Amino acid sequence: MKYLLIIFLFVSFSSLSQEQMSLSVKANNHISEQFYLLKGDDLGIVTIDSSRVKAFGVLLFNWEGEPGVYRLSDKDGHLVDFRMEMPHLSFEIRGHFPETELVFESGNMNNQLQYYISEFGYYNQEARRIGDEYQKAIDSSLETKDILRIHKEIQKEYKDLVKDLWSKRTEDWSLKLALSYADILPDLNQKSMSRFFVDQYFQYFDFTDTLMVGSPCFYNKLERFFDTKEIQILLKRNESKEIDLMIQQIFWLAEVNKYAQECLVNFLMQTYPEISFPNVYAAVVKTYKLANSCEYVLANKSMRTRMENEKTFSIGSKAPDFILQNCMSINIESLSKVNSDITLLVAWSAHCEGSVELLDRIQNLYQTYHRKGLEVVAISIDNNIRSWENFVEDRDYTWVNACDKAGLKGEFAVAYNMTSTPVMFLISTDLKLISKPITFFQLKAELDKYLY
Repeated sequence: MKYLLIIFLFVSFSSLSQEQMSLSVKANNHISEQFYLLKGDDLGIVTIDSSRVKAFGVLLFNWEGEPGVYRLSDKDGHLVDFRMEMPHLSFEIRGHFPETELVFESGNMNNQLQYYISEFGYYNQEARRIGDEYQKAIDSSLETKDILRIHKEIQKEYKDLVKDLWSKRTEDWSLKLALSYADILPDLNQKSMSRFFVDQYFQYFDFTDTLMVGSPCFYNKLERFFDTKEIQILLKRNESKEIDLMIQQIFWLAEVNKYAQECLVNFLMQTYPEISFPNVYAAVVKTYKLANSCEYVLANKSMRTRMENEKTFSIGSKAPDFILQNCMSINIESLSKVNSDITLLVAWSAHCEGSVELLDRIQNLYQTYHRKGLEVVAISIDNNIRSWENFVEDRDYTWVNACDKAGLKGEFAVAYNMTSTPVMFLISTDLKLISKPITFFQLKAELDKYLY
């Protein structure tokens, strides 16, 4: 009866989480124009659907989803962010982009959101205009004192507005979303990037707020940050130390929200692939592992050597075969004996919370992908065999379970340059490394890619 109740609650929750959503937008000035409906997920901003404005001036979208933060975009990249608190929403776009007015029903807090977004837009536009005047004055050897004074006044007004919204944001979601548009107005005569630039840029943005995490506003804030002159200079110079510090600062701002950190690492690894941005990619992987792994020992010389060796174990490399110690699957003696199209090799330890959470998430999709050709080989590095056996049996892990009680000094850990748990490897049937996913969502994306 207990299990039936759990199943019922799970099915009920699943069915309730997805609703029939609808959006109606009056857009008389945009007849026949194409618009895209977007939302955020664990990997970035994704397109839900596209539609054209009908001849009678209405844009319609219907989809299965849930209330949350959404975005409209036209073909030229003009954006409209809004929140749907109910399954149905309607509003009006008056005028042409970029000079438009968005009108929601009376009392809808999206009106307040759009007002403050337009205020931020005004200040940024003024700052750009004054910046152009400043540059022209410098080029013409004219006095710049008055221009700098006006710019300082704009900076102060802008910051006062942001500070006021920040102080009132607690019970007001529209202010939280609006603040994602608040950047900094850098000094006109700024010569070089300050190490505190990251904190300054995100001073009034909460990476850990559940409303923001994974939303289009969340990713848009990151995109704008990495597109700033300061960051572009840093990347162009390829300064490893400064890049490391920058990435660490961003992750520390999100340290109390694991989901925010997963979204961060997914976004950064996609934006800065290893082949094009090796220093950024390496900094992202190292920082995420430090923040979300157990057993990491940086001071140990052998551990540092393994971290360096891990870089040579790249996609297409031969995966080392090894004996599966204390294997619960009677007929499987070594990794090469696992009969599967793809093997997920995952190292874990029962005392590591992140390890157990990852295994639970893998367990939820195991049967589905197992039927498509996946096998999971879960290697524990716990040193108490009896406790490990009880733990595996209690949680009903039905894949290949093994335990190397030698831990980080064991054959498996040494062969795979392992320094922490959890860690994952996707391996082909001929023992070639396919992928080293860092997060669960990267794992799922890789499984969908190879086991479609």
